[in-house]
Amino acid sequence: MYKLTFSPASPYVRKVLLSAYKAGIRNQIELISPDNHYENELLRGQNSLGKIPVLQKPDGGYLFDSRVIIDHFNRIGGGLIPLEGQERDIILTRSALAEGLIDASLLIVYSDRYAGGQVPSKVWLDLQIGKIDRTLDYLEKDIINWSSPSGFDAANIGLGAALGYMSFRNVRVWEDNRPQLKEWFKDKAHNLPGFVETVPVN
Repeated sequence: MYKLTFSPASPYVRKVLLSAYKAGIRNQIELISPDNHYENELLRGQNSLGKIPVLQKPDGGYLFDSRVIIDHFNRIGGGLIPLEGQERDIILTRSALAEGLIDASLLIVYSDRYAGGQVPSKVWLDLQIGKIDRTLDYLEKDIINWSSPSGFDAANIGLGAALGYMSFRNVRVWEDNRPQLKEWFKDKAHNLPGFVETVPVN
């Protein structure tokens, strides 16, 4: 049995869970809630950065972060990242783009949450918003190419988690003037195995 540090709001944890659904091993994962202080701290302590997700494998070994865990699930259940060839490079590059959306969105959320009562830097916020808007504009044109012959892959999972998180935290109204991306999210992302079950909550 695997053990996974869990937060119902974390887009990184959601990526891992969606990947577990895709790899067919979700029922082999025990979620360790922050309320379970002892086990949560035990797992998180394996990552000196103190970040989640951290995965404990059945053999007692530990993995972090989400990209490493997803790669592990891919080698177990497959279907997430091609093992070789040009398609692998494409999926990994798209996955990095989706990861960047999540990173920038979290930096916006954290800039307010950890501002210590001060007004967050406009320069900092504008920098992150610029990254998000440029990426969303690119995706509006490129999303038609994101269909995978083998079904949903790590890139689709990452993008679904990123857009879901932006809506959840009101980071950006990403649907405005982006009909292709909006349609993809409605018709494709919502059909990801486990997508409804992993909707973020406070």
